[in-house]
Amino acid sequence: MGCTGGAADDAHLLGQWARLLFGTLYAAGVSDLFISPGSRSTPFTWHALHTRGLDCHAIVDERSAAFAAIGFARATGRPAALLCTSGSAAAQYFPALVEADLAFLPVLVITADRPFETQHSGAAQSIDQVKLYGDRVRRYFELGLPDAAPSALVGLRRAVCQAVWLSQGAVPGPVHLNARARKPLEPRAAASAAQSELTARVGALLTQPLTRHAPSSSAPDIGAMREIARTLLAARAGAIVLGPLPPARAVIAASLAELASALGAPILAEASSQMRFALNSHPLSCPEFGWLLGSEAIRRLHAPDALLCLGATPTCAGFEPWALESGAARLVLAEHGCPDPLGGARVMACGELAASLEMLRREIASVRHQPHAEQQAFTDALLESGRSCRALIREELASESGLAEGAAVACIARALPTGAQWMLGNSLPIRDVDAYVTDIADVVILSQRGANGIDGLVSGAAGSALATRLPTLLLLGDVSLLHDLGGLAVARRLHTPLVLAVLDNAGGRIFDQMPVHDLYEADPRLGQFWRTTPGLDLRHAARLFGLQYASPATEAELSTATREAIQRNSATLLHVRVGPDSARAVRERVLARLADSNAEAVA
Repeated sequence: MGCTGGAADDAHLLGQWARLLFGTLYAAGVSDLFISPGSRSTPFTWHALHTRGLDCHAIVDERSAAFAAIGFARATGRPAALLCTSGSAAAQYFPALVEADLAFLPVLVITADRPFETQHSGAAQSIDQVKLYGDRVRRYFELGLPDAAPSALVGLRRAVCQAVWLSQGAVPGPVHLNARARKPLEPRAAASAAQSELTARVGALLTQPLTRHAPSSSAPDIGAMREIARTLLAARAGAIVLGPLPPARAVIAASLAELASALGAPILAEASSQMRFALNSHPLSCPEFGWLLGSEAIRRLHAPDALLCLGATPTCAGFEPWALESGAARLVLAEHGCPDPLGGARVMACGELAASLEMLRREIASVRHQPHAEQQAFTDALLESGRSCRALIREELASESGLAEGAAVACIARALPTGAQWMLGNSLPIRDVDAYVTDIADVVILSQRGANGIDGLVSGAAGSALATRLPTLLLLGDVSLLHDLGGLAVARRLHTPLVLAVLDNAGGRIFDQMPVHDLYEADPRLGQFWRTTPGLDLRHAARLFGLQYASPATEAELSTATREAIQRNSATLLHVRVGPDSARAVRERVLARLADSNAEAVA
């Protein structure tokens, strides 16, 4: 039976609709809701705040809120929810949803909307929100206006439950629920028999168990695993390549170590894979591979014939030409999507990664295989090149005057405590870590490698710190910080260690390592359109948002400042001024010396 008592009944119905929505959301497993302020979302915000057990976080900027939510999802693997008002507020979520889509992160997006009669009428804050995010979400649910019919209440509960399930399904990702509201928006207590009956009906629904959605099967295909095993067993120059993986995949380290030993294949693990530091003591680990693949001559010298690839597409720029030039058979293990930008992978095996690896390990173990002599020679040569490269890196960093970028990154890494979260910003920072950090404490690596953007990094790190309460350090560039100054407002509210280590190299210096550098080198006016040097005193940003601030000038000062900041139960902005040209200069010198040493070896 519906409520028919005019505005009072409408307001009460809206409140009970919102109560059922958020009570169901929490019962379905969503623990945290990131709320941005607004009028049309008032009834939803009110009842979210009164949903027992649901942790609500107020974030004024919807863009920051969305990145904080995906930071939560990235660190925990659990869905986070967002709530905003109608109009352009909902559009601010889009950049983060692009990342969540491509990184397979579970997020529930709840957008308040105006009633249908306001559409296409010029009404304030009224835009068409139907399927606003297009294919970036796994599904769109139009919840419509509140309806007191028993079937409608059951339908709302079913839709919310489905949305939570889909966000964590076979292909995890964001899901959009659009919730309409007609004024009056402010909640009202039951003041009639009909309203009391509705309140009781909603209460009764909230006590009923939810539909249990069984997880979709993601078992690996035995046929694909056997084909991969045959290819690897026949390889004379096979290697294991690990790109970005989420924190939960750290459990595959033991299986991966056994597999590499059985094959005699080198482990080429990027920092973002979780495996570089977990397997840093493995005798087949070659963390310097990014340097080696940066040299065309060395790529030819160490040409593989089979590559077992796990995780997202590697960050290493030299990987794709190495794979193409060698013609190696690429064998891809993927949980979601098809990480094969080159096209032509021999096998793309989709399934739960731990199960896939274990099945593959058993297939290879059943053969009692001994690595071929050619495989052993390939691996030994690659590892020896890596050791020689490491010595060159140390020498070239030591020759830099002042604080070199690579030395600063390595210094920060050494200061991290065991169990900390280390989020790697995009552009140069993630590449700096791959280049200069090989052996540190056991830490959790977070990275934003869905769309590989530099936006929302501060908010995302704050969301991850909020989710886990673990000491968290974000390494990012000065331009990236400028992209997300609003994230400092999120960071200031934390009561857990969060360090924002900003590498200030006077702009987007990654372009200095690209061919475009030769075009703008002679004219600084042109270079500004790529480097976009901020030229800001970050001390003022820290003061504005009430953050701790430090600006170390030497490695010793940087080490001390990092260790102190990571123990502080609040956010610290660590302003690390490094030689603007140091990353490019060191890289060029190391690669030149590698090329020379390779030429001597060939001669």
